Amino acid sequence: MLLKEPLQIKNKTLQNRIVMPPMARECSEDGKVPEDLIDYYKQRANSTGLIIVEHEYVSEEGRASPKQLSFADDSVIDSYRLLTEAVHSEGSCIIAQINHAGKEAKSYNKFDINTMSNNDIEHVKNAFIDAAKRTENAGFDGVEIHAAHGYFLSQTYSPYTNKRTDEYGGSLENRLRLTNEIIKGVREAVSEDYIIAIRFGAYDYMEGGSKMEDIPFAVKSFEDSGADLIDISGGLCRYSNPNSKDPGWFKELSKIAKDSSDVPIILTGGVKKARDAERLLKEETCDLIGIGRAMLMDAEWSRKALEKLENIQD
Repeated sequence: MLLKEPLQIKNKTLQNRIVMPPMARECSEDGKVPEDLIDYYKQRANSTGLIIVEHEYVSEEGRASPKQLSFADDSVIDSYRLLTEAVHSEGSCIIAQINHAGKEAKSYNKFDINTMSNNDIEHVKNAFIDAAKRTENAGFDGVEIHAAHGYFLSQTYSPYTNKRTDEYGGSLENRLRLTNEIIKGVREAVSEDYIIAIRFGAYDYMEGGSKMEDIPFAVKSFEDSGADLIDISGGLCRYSNPNSKDPGWFKELSKIAKDSSDVPIILTGGVKKARDAERLLKEETCDLIGIGRAMLMDAEWSRKALEKLENIQD
């Protein structure tokens, strides 16, 4: 049973191939982790290999919503320590997801990749690096850089939204430059065994957007910059594939990524049943399966899924 197999990343061993992906909710006006959120993740950590916490803003102007979680300053660190301790007590690994909303932060339109100065870009880069350091201090096993779903780094990657003509725009390499500079900066700032993941909006599914054939170059560049884990999702199309509703609807993208890189690949999108998760692993479309809505609805999904597969095999 592939779903039950452990997977080692750096010096951490995931107990199985099930991932709870980040799903944004309205949590806290001060950006700290409320007690009910700790209980929410603790319940879902049982029998789950990896928990990725919903996105946290790296700086105030990059906040996506009024009650979003924060990693923008040191005041939030203690509240996250309670969360990481709770998840670890259930045997699961846990990663924070850090993000800047860019133009999606409606009140701060100056953070449009096309109008930002180099100082603005440097500010965002340093905000990601500082936030990543805070996640390690809070007891996480790693950090995921959010570069998907139409947020800032997704806007930077897509030729549909990035019209710059300097070193941060134009060519594929240039549109990837900021994301890779952030990965490199984070790699230098955290410990050697700290996991760096990236949630990559691999394809926009729209005319003038990112291209599927650019995925191999992109994922290899992330790996070369220091990424240990690549989490495949949509770009400007966000977390839905307009062309497919089949379980694992980004599997075409994750397969390309898996064939083009040597780090583990996460596939998320519409997987609700254990047999579909197992099939996608057997088809070698990915190394880990993200279970979103199903786990949101049922805190015991992981335990039930593993038991169900064992019964089928028996």
